[in-house]
Amino acid sequence: MSGKRQPTALVEANGRKHLTKAEADSRRDHEVVVPPVDAVTPPKWLPKALHKEYREIGELLNSAGLYAELDRDVLGQYFLCRERWAKADRKAAAAIRKSDERLAREWTSIQASYFKQARQCAEAMGLSVTSRCRIVVPTAVVNAASASGVIPVSDGADEFTERLRQRQADALARSL
Repeated sequence: MSGKRQPTALVEANGRKHLTKAEADSRRDHEVVVPPVDAVTPPKWLPKALHKEYREIGELLNSAGLYAELDRDVLGQYFLCRERWAKADRKAAAAIRKSDERLAREWTSIQASYFKQARQCAEAMGLSVTSRCRIVVPTAVVNAASASGVIPVSDGADEFTERLRQRQADALARSL
Protein backbone atom coordinates (compact mmCIF):
# COMPACT_ATOMS: atom_id res chain seq x y z
CA MET A 1 0.00 0.00 0.00
CA SER A 2 1.44 3.36 -0.96
CA GLY A 3 1.74 6.18 1.54
CA LYS A 4 0.45 9.71 1.39
CA ARG A 5 1.75 11.74 -1.54
CA GLN A 6 4.63 13.92 -0.40
CA PRO A 7 5.69 17.29 -1.82
CA THR A 8 8.37 17.15 -4.49
CA ALA A 9 10.84 19.11 -2.36
CA LEU A 10 10.51 16.51 0.39
CA VAL A 11 10.97 13.60 -2.03
CA GLU A 12 14.10 15.24 -3.46
CA ALA A 13 15.48 16.12 -0.03
CA ASN A 14 15.04 12.56 1.25
CA GLY A 15 17.10 11.36 -1.71
CA ARG A 16 15.52 7.89 -1.80
CA LYS A 17 13.88 8.38 -5.17
CA HIS A 18 15.47 9.86 -8.26
CA LEU A 19 13.24 12.19 -10.24
CA THR A 20 14.18 13.44 -13.64
CA LYS A 21 13.87 17.17 -14.14
CA ALA A 22 10.72 16.61 -16.23
CA GLU A 23 9.16 14.38 -13.54
CA ALA A 24 9.96 16.90 -10.81
CA ASP A 25 8.52 19.76 -12.86
CA SER A 26 5.39 17.74 -13.60
CA ARG A 27 4.93 16.95 -9.91
CA ARG A 28 5.41 20.60 -8.92
CA ASP A 29 2.82 21.68 -11.51
CA HIS A 30 0.22 19.52 -9.74
CA GLU A 31 1.07 20.67 -6.20
CA VAL A 32 -1.05 23.25 -4.44
CA VAL A 33 1.10 26.09 -3.17
CA VAL A 34 -0.43 28.69 -0.89
CA PRO A 35 1.80 31.71 -0.31
CA PRO A 36 2.41 32.94 3.24
CA VAL A 37 0.71 36.16 4.28
CA ASP A 38 2.41 39.49 4.92
CA ALA A 39 0.16 40.37 7.85
CA VAL A 40 -2.13 38.20 9.94
CA THR A 41 -5.63 39.68 9.93
CA PRO A 42 -8.41 38.32 12.16
CA PRO A 43 -11.81 37.64 10.56
CA LYS A 44 -14.41 40.39 10.94
CA TRP A 45 -16.83 38.13 12.82
CA LEU A 46 -14.32 37.42 15.61
CA PRO A 47 -14.99 39.48 18.77
CA LYS A 48 -12.57 42.38 19.21
CA ALA A 49 -11.40 41.04 22.59
CA LEU A 50 -9.80 38.07 20.79
CA HIS A 51 -8.02 40.04 18.03
CA LYS A 52 -4.76 40.63 19.91
CA GLU A 53 -4.25 36.98 20.81
CA TYR A 54 -5.31 35.96 17.29
CA ARG A 55 -2.57 38.15 15.80
CA GLU A 56 0.06 36.82 18.25
CA ILE A 57 -0.66 33.14 17.54
CA GLY A 58 -1.19 33.85 13.84
CA GLU A 59 2.25 35.46 13.59
CA LEU A 60 3.84 32.47 15.31
CA LEU A 61 2.12 30.09 12.89
CA ASN A 62 3.01 32.28 9.93
CA SER A 63 6.69 32.37 10.87
CA ALA A 64 6.62 28.56 11.19
CA GLY A 65 5.06 28.26 7.73
CA LEU A 66 1.81 26.84 9.12
CA TYR A 67 -0.52 29.75 8.32
CA ALA A 68 -2.06 31.01 5.10
CA GLU A 69 -4.98 33.30 4.34
CA LEU A 70 -7.16 30.21 3.92
CA ASP A 71 -6.62 29.35 7.59
CA ARG A 72 -8.10 32.57 8.93
CA ASP A 73 -11.54 31.15 9.75
CA VAL A 74 -10.22 27.95 11.36
CA LEU A 75 -7.95 29.91 13.69
CA GLY A 76 -10.83 32.29 14.50
CA GLN A 77 -13.09 29.33 15.28
CA TYR A 78 -10.42 27.99 17.62
CA PHE A 79 -10.37 31.19 19.65
CA LEU A 80 -14.17 31.45 19.69
CA CYS A 81 -14.61 27.83 20.84
CA ARG A 82 -11.90 28.25 23.45
CA GLU A 83 -13.58 31.37 24.84
CA ARG A 84 -16.97 29.63 24.95
CA TRP A 85 -15.37 26.59 26.61
CA ALA A 86 -13.95 28.87 29.33
CA LYS A 87 -17.40 30.41 29.94
CA ALA A 88 -19.00 26.97 30.13
CA ASP A 89 -16.26 25.88 32.52
CA ARG A 90 -17.03 28.78 34.85
CA LYS A 91 -20.78 27.98 34.75
CA ALA A 92 -20.11 24.28 35.42
CA ALA A 93 -17.83 25.14 38.35
CA ALA A 94 -20.49 27.45 39.80
CA ALA A 95 -23.14 24.72 39.49
CA ILE A 96 -20.84 22.22 41.19
CA ARG A 97 -20.19 24.66 44.04
CA LYS A 98 -23.97 25.06 44.48
CA SER A 99 -24.35 21.24 44.39
CA ASP A 100 -26.84 21.49 41.50
CA GLU A 101 -26.20 18.17 39.75
CA ARG A 102 -28.62 18.73 36.89
CA LEU A 103 -27.17 22.12 35.98
CA ALA A 104 -23.61 20.86 36.46
CA ARG A 105 -24.29 17.94 34.10
CA GLU A 106 -25.74 20.31 31.45
CA TRP A 107 -22.80 22.72 31.63
CA THR A 108 -20.16 19.98 31.61
CA SER A 109 -21.81 18.53 28.49
CA ILE A 110 -21.70 21.95 26.83
CA GLN A 111 -18.13 22.40 28.05
CA ALA A 112 -17.10 19.05 26.51
CA SER A 113 -18.67 20.01 23.19
CA TYR A 114 -16.75 23.29 23.00
CA PHE A 115 -13.55 21.55 24.06
CA LYS A 116 -13.88 19.02 21.22
CA GLN A 117 -14.47 21.82 18.71
CA ALA A 118 -11.48 23.80 19.97
CA ARG A 119 -9.26 20.71 19.90
CA GLN A 120 -10.27 19.91 16.30
CA CYS A 121 -9.43 23.46 15.21
CA ALA A 122 -6.14 23.37 17.12
CA GLU A 123 -5.13 20.09 15.47
CA ALA A 124 -6.04 21.43 12.04
CA MET A 125 -3.80 24.45 12.60
CA GLY A 126 -0.84 22.63 14.15
CA LEU A 127 -1.41 24.10 17.60
CA SER A 128 -1.03 20.78 19.38
CA VAL A 129 2.12 18.73 19.83
CA THR A 130 0.71 15.69 18.04
CA SER A 131 -0.42 17.69 15.02
CA ARG A 132 3.02 19.33 14.72
CA CYS A 133 4.66 15.91 14.93
CA ARG A 134 2.75 14.87 11.81
CA ILE A 135 4.45 17.62 9.81
CA VAL A 136 7.11 15.96 7.69
CA VAL A 137 10.44 17.77 7.55
CA PRO A 138 13.13 16.50 5.18
CA THR A 139 16.32 15.31 6.87
CA ALA A 140 18.43 17.62 4.72
CA VAL A 141 16.51 20.59 6.12
CA VAL A 142 16.92 19.31 9.67
CA ASN A 143 20.68 18.86 9.18
CA ALA A 144 21.00 22.31 7.65
CA ALA A 145 18.94 23.84 10.43
CA SER A 146 21.04 22.20 13.10
CA ALA A 147 24.05 23.88 11.56
CA SER A 148 22.19 27.18 12.16
CA GLY A 149 22.53 28.11 8.53
CA VAL A 150 26.24 28.70 8.94
CA ILE A 151 28.19 26.73 6.38
CA PRO A 152 31.96 27.06 6.45
CA VAL A 153 33.45 28.10 3.13
CA SER A 154 36.19 25.50 3.27
CA ASP A 155 37.49 23.53 6.18
CA GLY A 156 39.66 21.14 4.23
CA ALA A 157 36.75 18.81 3.42
CA ASP A 158 36.59 16.93 0.15
CA GLU A 159 34.48 17.96 -2.86
CA PHE A 160 31.65 15.56 -1.94
CA THR A 161 31.28 17.07 1.53
CA GLU A 162 31.27 20.59 0.12
CA ARG A 163 28.55 19.66 -2.39
CA LEU A 164 26.50 18.03 0.34
CA ARG A 165 26.74 21.15 2.50
CA GLN A 166 25.69 23.30 -0.44
CA ARG A 167 22.73 21.00 -1.12
CA GLN A 168 21.65 21.24 2.52
CA ALA A 169 21.92 25.03 2.45
CA ASP A 170 19.82 25.14 -0.72
CA ALA A 171 17.19 22.85 0.85
CA LEU A 172 17.05 25.09 3.91
CA ALA A 173 16.67 28.20 1.76
CA ARG A 174 13.82 26.58 -0.21
CA SER A 175 12.01 25.57 2.97
CA LEU A 176 12.04 29.10 4.37
